[in-house]
Amino acid sequence: MNTSERYRERNFRSEKRIREAFQFKNQESPYIIYDVNYWLFGALQEEIPEGYCSEDPSIMTNYQAQKIEIHMREYQDVYIPFLMPWFGTGVLASGFGIDVKFLDKMDPAVDLPTIQDIQQVRDLKKPNPLKDGLMPRALNTIRYMRENTDFPVGVTDCQGPLTTALQIIGYDKMIYWMHDHPEMIHDLMQLVTDSLIEWIRVQKEIAGQSRDDDAYVLGVKIPGGIGGVWISDDDSVIFGKDLYREFVVPYNSQVLEAFGGGVIHFCGSANQHIENFLSTRGLKAIHNLNLDHLDEAARLRHALAEKKLVYMVGDFNLEDNRIDHYYQQLFQKMDSQGLIVISYIAPALSLQEGQYIDTRRDPGIGKRIEQSIQKYNHLK
Repeated sequence: MNTSERYRERNFRSEKRIREAFQFKNQESPYIIYDVNYWLFGALQEEIPEGYCSEDPSIMTNYQAQKIEIHMREYQDVYIPFLMPWFGTGVLASGFGIDVKFLDKMDPAVDLPTIQDIQQVRDLKKPNPLKDGLMPRALNTIRYMRENTDFPVGVTDCQGPLTTALQIIGYDKMIYWMHDHPEMIHDLMQLVTDSLIEWIRVQKEIAGQSRDDDAYVLGVKIPGGIGGVWISDDDSVIFGKDLYREFVVPYNSQVLEAFGGGVIHFCGSANQHIENFLSTRGLKAIHNLNLDHLDEAARLRHALAEKKLVYMVGDFNLEDNRIDHYYQQLFQKMDSQGLIVISYIAPALSLQEGQYIDTRRDPGIGKRIEQSIQKYNHLK
């Protein structure tokens, strides 16, 4: 029996529960104990295979598939298995000529930008997904995963227009030039947006996906027909609301609408943008790693709920002795309807006072987290 047949009924039930959350019909929050990470941040060095991000896609495919099999035996959550071609957060930026560094058993890292003058922005061209940067390697990995497994394959890490533009020209220049050369920055944002939309479409076509289906936001599948894309917008937290409204909201809206809607992810608190998020066309949900700031998270969650937008709340887990208290507080502060809870397990780190610290987690931590979620899920 192949994998899709073994998990078909469970996946059907999981997607039904997630869909009910998007319809605000859920009585308890669907949850995921996410230990099937495709990234390497927080993983134990001895568990990372050599050549994970190399040009040999079998290494990445086998590593992820093994984690999926273990997860599906261990937990009774709503995780729906998929594979992910992972080459860091700078794949699209690499198509614009930005170098990406491959460090041993670490996530690929974007190098410093080379643009120093605003006029150099005029020389930028839309990258060719079949030829430029790391894009062909990501496409080859999608082909391999699809041909050699029966798992669905998500698009590679989807940094939104803002982050990609920052990777291309740099944070300092971007912020100054938003004030000094706004028309040029709008041109840059439009170029990046058009390139991102085309890049996602090419990946979806090779993965055999429809426009508005098969989006997996950091492990959570968006139900079919609700939205087909997610974008990472971590840099939203450092921008004021006015600059974000002018230079980001219109372009995020274009990306989301191009795929029938979708999800925006960020880490930390960006509550200065609550109105900006609510005015983003095509937005169906926010996915937020809240860094243990539950009061800020609850404020965002309730603002979204008023507009029937889903809030996906999560984080890498806290020290073992705080887990029970954390989930008790989470469910006391947030209604269950329209809420999806994701607990990210990183074997080599935990969260302490909003910061990630090195540790070595107890292998049984996931089961204790699941028990805590089940215990408090019905509180409100």
